[in-house]
Amino acid sequence: MRLPLFSSQGAQITPNLVGIQHSRLEMLPTVLVCPLKEGEPVTNVRTSLEWEGKLYTVMCDLARPINRRTLRHLGDLDEEASQRLLETFVRLLAL
Repeated sequence: MRLPLFSSQGAQITPNLVGIQHSRLEMLPTVLVCPLKEGEPVTNVRTSLEWEGKLYTVMCDLARPINRRTLRHLGDLDEEASQRLLETFVRLLAL
C-alpha cells in the first residue's frame, strides 16, 4: 500500500497532509488525513518521512477527516514509509 500525499493550500507544491484511509472508500465525501510539518519532534504517536529531500513529521495524533474537494494529490509515499505510518497510527488507537 502506498499512502497519498495531499496539499490543502491552493497552489502549494509541498504536501501538508497524508491520507490514511483505504483507497476503496473514495466514494465518501471526506478522507482521513494526518498533518505533516517540518521540524516537529517525533514521539511514540508521531513518525517521520522524507519527501523530495525534506524531512517531515507525520502527526498521527492529529488525524482528522477533510473534504476531498479541498485536497490536491501530490504523489504517493513508498511502501516502507506507508507501513511505518500506519503502524504508528494503530499504536495510537491501542493506547
